[in-house]
Amino acid sequence: MIIVKMNNSTVECSIAASELREIGLTPESLINEDSRSGSFMSQLNKEVGEQLGYDPEQEVLLMSKNMMSDGSVRIFAVKMSNEDIDRMAERIRSSARHMLSLVEEGGIEAIKAMSAEEKGEALGNLFMNITEQVNRIYTPEESGEEELPTAVAKSVAEVEHYTVEFRKLEEAIRFAKVTTGYPVVKSALYKQDDRFYLICSVKSDDDNIVYDFRKTGIEYALSLLVNAPTQSHIQETADCIIEEDAIARLAQL
Repeated sequence: MIIVKMNNSTVECSIAASELREIGLTPESLINEDSRSGSFMSQLNKEVGEQLGYDPEQEVLLMSKNMMSDGSVRIFAVKMSNEDIDRMAERIRSSARHMLSLVEEGGIEAIKAMSAEEKGEALGNLFMNITEQVNRIYTPEESGEEELPTAVAKSVAEVEHYTVEFRKLEEAIRFAKVTTGYPVVKSALYKQDDRFYLICSVKSDDDNIVYDFRKTGIEYALSLLVNAPTQSHIQETADCIIEEDAIARLAQL
């Protein structure tokens, strides 16, 4: 999931269809607020709230969800204080007054009196002007200070699954000794041909831990794959040497 902070009040989130499938959701279930999406939306609300410094006692957080052509979902979150609501209300009043002026009886009668070609052009301009006024409602005034968008990548799943490959058992033991302090919720050791495979599930709610775990894997292992189909193949075809708590048991060797 890519989170882009557009400014101090707006965040844009993009979630790929593959990420949604990984946690058992579909774009439709997220858009339609299926009961299965509750946990994910709670996680997203927390992350967006932290990005925007959201105060639930004083502010409101509005979200709009859109499904893209590639099956991904884009979510816009806007934080609004009472002052923001006042400014939005004034934009609504201003736009409403302008739209009413555009459709005053005299102006409409003037359009009706035009030739067919002129009438079509005049109506097109009328609709365009009304659309611009509607868009003004959602567009806050420029602050005068340009804010550069910032982007961060977040894991959608609460647990990530790793397949770590080693040439020798000794390498797997060294890796286990280094990673015993990480939040590994499940681990098993497999052997296939002359290779050893450590399959483990790690909590991904801390970016620093995820980064350090992957860095350690790159340093000690022959290869490290995340949420890969290779995991199922290894579990089905390889010999299981240590079925449970493999990292803890290897670390004791």
